Amino acid sequence: MIKIKSLSLALLLCGIGLAAPTAQAEISDQDFSNAIDKYLKSDSGMEKIGTSMERYFQKRQQEAMKKQEDQQKSELEDQFKNPVKIDISGSPVKGPADAKVTIVEFSDFQCPYCRRGYETMEELAKAYPKDVKIVFKHFPLPFHNEAEPASKAAWAAQQQGKFWEYHEELFKNQDKLGAEYYVELAKSFKLDVDKFKKDMASEAAAKQIKVDTEIGQKNGIQGTPGFFVNGVAVKGAYPAEHFKGIIDRWLKGAPAAKS
Repeated sequence: MIKIKSLSLALLLCGIGLAAPTAQAEISDQDFSNAIDKYLKSDSGMEKIGTSMERYFQKRQQEAMKKQEDQQKSELEDQFKNPVKIDISGSPVKGPADAKVTIVEFSDFQCPYCRRGYETMEELAKAYPKDVKIVFKHFPLPFHNEAEPASKAAWAAQQQGKFWEYHEELFKNQDKLGAEYYVELAKSFKLDVDKFKKDMASEAAAKQIKVDTEIGQKNGIQGTPGFFVNGVAVKGAYPAEHFKGIIDRWLKGAPAAKS
């Protein structure tokens, strides 16, 4: 006979809405076990315990989300204070040379999320025609069979001044990616096809893609798409509003990152 059991039972039963025995009541271990077992097997008991567990896990989830959100905000502030510097030499650039904000994009032409990223970049270019320029970096993922060939094709098109037009069609037609389509697309832009094929197969194309990928990996890019907005990292296909929040902060006085 132990008083601790009667107190524990009282607290448990009060917590789930049952009448509790008096504080001085004493019950045996077996009585305590039977009472709990009976309650757990009842419909009302299971319902109340289920509700309590649901509330508990919801609270824990909310706490975890809040912690993650606070951590992300802290990391964002750190990045504004210490933006990453990305080497953009050799990479195609779209937008005014004197733009206050540079977005460096690491992307994979076969990645469906990268298509979403491409669409977001187009939206931002239109929203900030004088203040934003976009730099493209190749980051073909190894499990996308056409990602690297598509990057080499885009690089070859760049050698004839048609990177951005070519890159747009690759993203819009991801279901067509393949050797025949790359040549077909080159012809549609009236490129020198022989030069295009030679450039696509060149060591220079492979080297540039390797350099871009290594730069991305060095700066924490593991998947695609990945971006740096004046050196502030955005990892994933976030909507335009997320980027606008960062861009607007730079435009309101944060120092521009050096390329």
